Amino acid sequence: MKKGWKSMESLSQTPIYTQSKNTTIGESDKDWPHGEVRTVRKLLSSTVNTIDAISNWSGKVLALFLLVMIAITMYEVIARYVFSRPTTWALEATTMIFGTYMICSLAYSLLSKAHVSMDIFYSKWSDRTRAIVDLCTFPLVTIFIGLILWQSTVYGIESVQIREHAATVWSPPLYPWKMTIPFGMLLLLLQHISDFIRNLVLAITGEELQ
Repeated sequence: MKKGWKSMESLSQTPIYTQSKNTTIGESDKDWPHGEVRTVRKLLSSTVNTIDAISNWSGKVLALFLLVMIAITMYEVIARYVFSRPTTWALEATTMIFGTYMICSLAYSLLSKAHVSMDIFYSKWSDRTRAIVDLCTFPLVTIFIGLILWQSTVYGIESVQIREHAATVWSPPLYPWKMTIPFGMLLLLLQHISDFIRNLVLAITGEELQ
């Protein structure tokens, strides 16, 4: 009886293993939520990094637009004041290029924190407090961006359908330029969502998303 009791006692103290050879049932039940959190955090980090990369890439490409504007302006100045033969297209071209640059660079500006903000209190708060405040303003900003995205898309599609051109001597097509407005707002919305994810993780965990 004593031998049988000892064998039963030793059996009860032996950890029961699951499919993993090094993990007991008790340890698995305790650790699985942390594994799920790591998976979600990794997914969020991948999403944020992808959107940030798109915004960063768009900003670098749009920087080339400034060089094109400078080249066109220099050409117009030389043609007008040196050869007395001004162009009929330089002003419109630079206007459209600059408009595209401004609209499509909003996402990059948001990524690099270049937008104007009220720093009277904001700069004195902790990172977590700033994240919470940004989360509170997220719905309003989202509605604002969404409305512009919606209306500019309708506006751009109508311009494409009628093959709209400018009523000028040069008469360039306007629909490609007008379609850059919803494109730029889409980039801004994606970066806005990226910041929301980053702020949400910081507000909940107190740690920045890497």
